[in-house]
Amino acid sequence: MTTMMTLAHLLPATDDTTDWDVAACRGDRHPDRWFPDPSEDFDYAARVCARCPIAAACGAYAAATRQSGVWGGREYRRGRIAR
Repeated sequence: MTTMMTLAHLLPATDDTTDWDVAACRGDRHPDRWFPDPSEDFDYAARVCARCPIAAACGAYAAATRQSGVWGGREYRRGRIAR
């Protein structure tokens, strides 16, 4: 039996007060779109982030914990905004 991985599986399990359960990306069935290659666009992820109530907190989390991928509508590489 194959388990379908969603973006919710990739969200951090932390003790902070960020409301990850209301993230617009939660349950998204295309986690690869959140980690684009440098030559790929991230329009899909940016559109989802644009309607997310915690986009700012998500971006702050990415910067503080040196994440890579699309967080809060921006692409990060090791915690720095790439584009």
